[in-house]
Amino acid sequence: MGKDKKRVIMIGLDGYESSIGNRLMDEGRMPHLAALRKKSARWLLEHGEYRNTGLAWEQVSSGLAPDRSDRWSAVVLDPETYKVRQQGAVNQPFASHIDAKTLVLDAPYFDLAAAPNCIGAVNWGATDPGVAPYCRPASLFEEIRERFGPYKGKEFIYAFLWPDAEKTRLAGQGLAAGVDQRTEVMQWLMTERLPDWDLAITVISELHAAIEPMWHGMDPTHPLHNHPSAPEAKRALEGVYEALDRHVGAVQAAAPDATVVCFAMHGMGENDADVAGMVLLPEILYRMETGKTLYTAPREWTELEDGIPILPPHTPWDRAILNAMRGGRALRARRKIKRGFRSLYRRLRPEPMTEGDPVQRNSGELYVPAVCYSHAWPEMRAFGFPAFYDGRIRINLEGREARGRVPVTQYAEVVDELVAMLRSLKDPRTGMPAVNEIQTPVADDPLSAHPTQSDITMSFVGTPAALEHPELGIIGPAPFRRVGGHTGPYGVLYISDVNVVAGDHGVRSSFDVVPTIARLLGDEACVAYSGEPVNVPRYAMAG
Repeated sequence: MGKDKKRVIMIGLDGYESSIGNRLMDEGRMPHLAALRKKSARWLLEHGEYRNTGLAWEQVSSGLAPDRSDRWSAVVLDPETYKVRQQGAVNQPFASHIDAKTLVLDAPYFDLAAAPNCIGAVNWGATDPGVAPYCRPASLFEEIRERFGPYKGKEFIYAFLWPDAEKTRLAGQGLAAGVDQRTEVMQWLMTERLPDWDLAITVISELHAAIEPMWHGMDPTHPLHNHPSAPEAKRALEGVYEALDRHVGAVQAAAPDATVVCFAMHGMGENDADVAGMVLLPEILYRMETGKTLYTAPREWTELEDGIPILPPHTPWDRAILNAMRGGRALRARRKIKRGFRSLYRRLRPEPMTEGDPVQRNSGELYVPAVCYSHAWPEMRAFGFPAFYDGRIRINLEGREARGRVPVTQYAEVVDELVAMLRSLKDPRTGMPAVNEIQTPVADDPLSAHPTQSDITMSFVGTPAALEHPELGIIGPAPFRRVGGHTGPYGVLYISDVNVVAGDHGVRSSFDVVPTIARLLGDEACVAYSGEPVNVPRYAMAG
């Protein structure tokens, strides 16, 4: 990096919702982020249709949108076998292409093994890490463990919380402690252990781990807002945000001369897709195509006046759903055996990987209810494609899937039929249409669809716990899984150093963050990034 270029601190806020942060800043509870906001050039970030890929952090790591990376989902279908798996990072980090010494701690989907000019550790305590644990130098994980102990928030990453108020309280404490521990580790790395850096990347993903199971505490319109866990969820989530604030202050203090780029790719909100997309839509398509039933809501759920099943504390969501599926108990037993084998493998194999180990991708079996229907996919014209943030349908197309049942000449007709069906669905709790936006992303050339793509994607209205089909009747209800989701309107971008002119500058694409960082480091032309660098307003320098 040129001598006239300043160092850059890149602070990623994974799962940050600005309406919560702004309120806490205004209440004086997040003074460090408030000070950063005040002195920064500020933009809102629009992530657009690519938000629902679930790959925001690979898009940050690589600087590439799906139309350039050909990564449309973390779920990959094998069109020969109809098996699906969840695939981790496949693209090289942008930092590997720039002339800057890069220090990274826990950036999700940052393939450190593929970036020899980068140092640090990944998958130490990240939510959805997207990569296997890896560190450079090779001793770093052990050094962190000896100085700071094991990661304190591990138990609560992807925890299912809302049925249990006490577990929610403990999760808030554990995740906040994880942020504070992350703060200590990052300070040590930046100032003592690995101080020779040009770009320091830190990502706080405890926000992600907290807001998805705790959103009902913040949202007075959520159907679970009156559940006993909601007050604990609100306090717990606010505590994690306050820990985030301490992190922001500490990393700035570690390098007060550095330019700070603090950002969230998009906002957060209610979860509209877990029940509808993972359970109900696959069941509707299964019934339409086979005439059979796999999921049947138990009577105690169907007779509820408000239509919202409440699970007792200590009841896992997947157990409740599988128990309502034909053959679900046997499937649970098989999964338990597989988990036991994986646990044994982890104990026998030294972890984590370090420099010099062969590169391994963070990929594996996918455990969502939609996969339970995969045995029938070869015989169906269309099926519910497993997804995490929306509803998706894959058409079983001749010439694309090995046992395709829909000729290419009938593709458009089948798409129109399915779209009409989706438009007919209602939320029985509200009586209103259940499906919002519908997209057909590969309609122009369906045979070229990538194994991570679907033929139809959709978002849902509100938080449907059941779907009503004009012929099949009411499917569901099912209990909520994650109460929070990646549905907020905007992310944020703050850029600050001593010469930056503070102020609001409108809306930019979320893909503009990475090329902006490359420009700040004086190395923007080396990669064809998906976005464009923002023009950071600065005071004129004397002389």
